[in-house]
Amino acid sequence: MSPRVKYWFFLFAIVLIIFTVIIASFIGSWHSLSADEKIYVEHLSDKLIVFPILGAAFLCLVIGGIISLLFHYYIIPILQMGEEIRLISTVNTDYRVVPKGAKELVHLAEVFNESADTFSRLQKDINQHIAHSKVQLKEERNRLAALMSEMPHAVLVCNSDGQILLYNSKARTLFTASEINDYEGQQPRGLIGLGRSVFSLLDRDPLAHALELLHRALSRGQSSPVSSFMMSIHGGAYLRVNMAPVLALRDGEEQMAGFVLTLEDMTEQIAADTRRDSLIRSLTDDLQGTLGEIRDSITAILGNPEMKLEHLQQNRKTIDRASQGLEQTIQMARNNYMTHLRAQSKVEDIPGESILEVLAKNITDRIQCKVSFQSEPNIWLKLDSYSFVQTLSHLAGILNTHHTIDHLQFKLTTEDDYYSLWIEWYKSVDDTVLNNWRDSPLISNSRGETFSFVDLLEKMSGNMQYLTTDGGKSFLGMKINYAKQDSEQILPIHTNIEHRPISYEFDLFERRGNAEMAKTPLRKLTFVVFDTETTGLNPSEGDEIIQLGAIRIVNGQILHHETIDQLVDPKRHVPDSSVAIHGIDPALLIGQPTIDRVLPHFHNFAEGAVLVAHNAAFDMRFLQLQEKNTGIQFNNPVLDTLLLSSITHPNLKGHGLEGIAERFNITIVGRHTALGDSIVTAEVLNKLIPLLEAQGVVTLEDALLASEKSAFAKIAY
Repeated sequence: MSPRVKYWFFLFAIVLIIFTVIIASFIGSWHSLSADEKIYVEHLSDKLIVFPILGAAFLCLVIGGIISLLFHYYIIPILQMGEEIRLISTVNTDYRVVPKGAKELVHLAEVFNESADTFSRLQKDINQHIAHSKVQLKEERNRLAALMSEMPHAVLVCNSDGQILLYNSKARTLFTASEINDYEGQQPRGLIGLGRSVFSLLDRDPLAHALELLHRALSRGQSSPVSSFMMSIHGGAYLRVNMAPVLALRDGEEQMAGFVLTLEDMTEQIAADTRRDSLIRSLTDDLQGTLGEIRDSITAILGNPEMKLEHLQQNRKTIDRASQGLEQTIQMARNNYMTHLRAQSKVEDIPGESILEVLAKNITDRIQCKVSFQSEPNIWLKLDSYSFVQTLSHLAGILNTHHTIDHLQFKLTTEDDYYSLWIEWYKSVDDTVLNNWRDSPLISNSRGETFSFVDLLEKMSGNMQYLTTDGGKSFLGMKINYAKQDSEQILPIHTNIEHRPISYEFDLFERRGNAEMAKTPLRKLTFVVFDTETTGLNPSEGDEIIQLGAIRIVNGQILHHETIDQLVDPKRHVPDSSVAIHGIDPALLIGQPTIDRVLPHFHNFAEGAVLVAHNAAFDMRFLQLQEKNTGIQFNNPVLDTLLLSSITHPNLKGHGLEGIAERFNITIVGRHTALGDSIVTAEVLNKLIPLLEAQGVVTLEDALLASEKSAFAKIAY
């Protein structure tokens, strides 16, 4: 109950009591009179009733005045002092109680402010020690970051539920979403961020299979197993992935609390090999033409000993020009070969369908050839996927060059102890071409050792056979058999996981299951704090969003590198009165993405989080009015710092963003810019949480129920 309500309640109660006593006295006196006395009193009633009523009214005024003075000088100042004292002890040690009210309360406020000064000095001394420790910790982290800055691979650390706890700069570069313009007509993919699910970035099935292998290895007592596989991601990139477990001691036993992923982008290496093969084909054509010119000239000279000097000189010039061209071609080939990336021989687990997808794309990128593929479900091959793709792509190039093969069919099946890859090309080819490909050195490792396809098959305990017709005269395909791997085999052990952490939140390791968000403490929630700048204050009358800003908070940590700061083209006039507030030049909005292309990105950014805004009813109304046009619906829970402030400080004035920031000693930068206001609101939210906890508002459910009781909750737009 607010002080104003209490005041009028007490005043009404006192008036009611006074008049009730007077009326009851009259009634009691009346019933105690005889009939003659009642007649006599009736004649005197006009003179008797007026003065008691006037006296009662005067008494009500006196008592009401005393109550007013009591509330003004004692009750309200005491309530305000209590809120200010809690503010000092919880959030802002530099804040001081404003002396007001009766002389005794002013003196009490001064005494408390003196105590607050002493507390503030002690707190600053403690903070200096903490800051010094943080500086030392930061220096250690910076040294580690400097040592790891040149590590070539992306790293993700996840808990057992797949939530991202740490990622480095390479991972952020690999998974950073494209600009909003690139999302037109596409479903936005998952975003990288602390607390987000790794399964929104990478396909679940390969990760689940690798996790199963790790659990088996750990159950057999292996201390540091690593599972390797290859997979594709959005945008056509191909990754070689290593997964290692993160172990924690729970209930006296080491258990798998999460996993580390190191991701090697193979896309450029595969593209480099494609360029190499194109160069080889081009060089082959050039060499054939050049050697033809030389051979024709030599044949002409040898065949005509009596050749005229003029023709002889012309043939000599042809030979000289062609030999110079041949020398340049060979030199160019040598230079390109020296810069070509060597194949890294790494054996990994890979889904059959994934390796065929990579193979098909690699072939179609190299040559004009239709490629179709099919794989039975749940086939996992353990092989050097890079070498596999390169050797079969090389075969496709040879078949296309020598026999104009324009259609290849790949089919992966299960047969007893083997996985069989069937390759068919629907035309008869020369077995000499196939044998040369089979036996020729195709792959070299980092030590310069060369391997043929047969060598690779032997390493995988496999074999191959040709598919023939006409009694073995027509070669229409081949069948390659790979031995099935023992599911209980020992995984390789790696001890040097490469990483450079730039963002981490290891408290997420302790999350258990998928508890309802409403029962989650506010400190443990993930928030997306956002703000909008608009053409006006009336969303229902056609005003539009012109800027959207947002920032994430995970476990109380404001993530300044996970933000949105996007201008929006409103497709309408921006009034000067609005420009005077936010300062956004309407000319800057021309050509920016429209709201129907911005909201899908923001919806993806806010997935699984609680939305927070200051005066959230205003911003949410703009989002709700776009539901019909965009099909984007925000079903996230919503908290309003305006309402939360009125809950924690119901007796203090100033619940605007600037007033709260001043009370919490928060520096405002970028006021009336969407991202600037979002950052200030995020800092305000972090300051409000301990104040809410002190009032028993601990969980999201508590905060939502308390917000409904705020007087500001009735505001509508």
